[in-house]
Amino acid sequence: MTETTFFVSAPGKIIIFGEHSAVYGKPAIAAALSLRAYLQVSRNDNENEITLKFPDIDLSYTWNKHDIPWTEIRKFITYENGKPVTTEELVPEIVDKISNLLGDIPSRTHFTTCLSFLYLYTHLCTEDVPGNTFCIRSTLPIGAGLGSSASTGVCLAAALSVLSGKINSPTTSIHDKSSKDETHQLEFIDNWSLMGEKCFHGNPSGIDNAVATYGGAVMFQRVSVPSQPSIRTTMRNFPSMKLLLTNTKIPRSTADLVGGVAKRNSEYPKLTSPILDAMGNLASEAYKIMTAPEFGHVELETLRELVEINHGLLVAIGVSHPALEKVKVIADINKIGATKLTGAGGGGCAITLIDESSPIESIHKAINEFGREGFDSFETSLGGKGVAMLTKHDVSEENRNVVFSLEEFSALKDSISIEHQIGTSGTNNWKYW
Repeated sequence: MTETTFFVSAPGKIIIFGEHSAVYGKPAIAAALSLRAYLQVSRNDNENEITLKFPDIDLSYTWNKHDIPWTEIRKFITYENGKPVTTEELVPEIVDKISNLLGDIPSRTHFTTCLSFLYLYTHLCTEDVPGNTFCIRSTLPIGAGLGSSASTGVCLAAALSVLSGKINSPTTSIHDKSSKDETHQLEFIDNWSLMGEKCFHGNPSGIDNAVATYGGAVMFQRVSVPSQPSIRTTMRNFPSMKLLLTNTKIPRSTADLVGGVAKRNSEYPKLTSPILDAMGNLASEAYKIMTAPEFGHVELETLRELVEINHGLLVAIGVSHPALEKVKVIADINKIGATKLTGAGGGGCAITLIDESSPIESIHKAINEFGREGFDSFETSLGGKGVAMLTKHDVSEENRNVVFSLEEFSALKDSISIEHQIGTSGTNNWKYW
């Protein structure tokens, strides 16, 4: 890797179909968002220092790489063909040694972010890699169930793998298909980003990081045998669709909501079981439509109908919220598309699959009404590309305004500024694995 400064980016995710029913072994579908995490890697003047910065959560920590017990950590890492091999669980001995470097971090969010970073760093890099600053910015609402930790983890796994020569820099432009070699590198990024996710979530499904790595959409289904992995089908050629994401900013507990559905299912199994079955059948039907060779207006209209049905089923199992219903009412009155809650429900976010015939004035009117309710709205799209990389060498003359200064990148004030200055939607110079 000859570049001393480069960027990596990965998308967030949204669950389109199958929330809650996925817990009961039914298929569900998640898709990439055009909202993304961006990671800048820049060489430090002091090559012994490793710095992690995440201005969006006020995180900034620096370590001396000679304080890392490399020799002891390597005793617990298995290598194949010179590359580290992932494990089913985090290695407790390595976690313990890394935790010794994090003793003065009081914030739980900062602690797990730094743990994830150092866990990946000590596996993917060596003490010979010069010190860098890793600066993360996100256009995703953090903590809203949109896969922000996974998109960050994918960025880190990709960047660290490039720095250490574990993978090559990508060469594929946005409209091209990945080569076979790049597909193998995507698998490496996906596997290691999952290890980063385990630092955050213990036993994650792997869906968030898969979507962030590959882009497109993923259908997934848990199996009843605990020792068997979930069934996961990647849809990389899933067509891009216009979406309005609305964050009610109502806090909720995923565990409580999942527990509430379990209680209702226990008390009224003859009523809730058919609803959960219907959700599974709906996700399967949506998969057929989304993978149709000729995806067009008719298929998009059918998906909007399925969105409406899925929301009704989620309401029936008790996971909606007055704020989410307010989002749906406003979207329906302005006739901008089909709306449903996404994720655990009980607050959080709703998505509106935009009707392409809806006037832009109606969409902006709805966004203004959401704002008056205290909600944040984001015009985005579903099904975009996955992890990508940008270097100065790749930037064309017409995009010389791309921010490569760490100070400028850190100071960008909001998601609009980030997307304008460096975003994948603003320049075609990004390369994809």
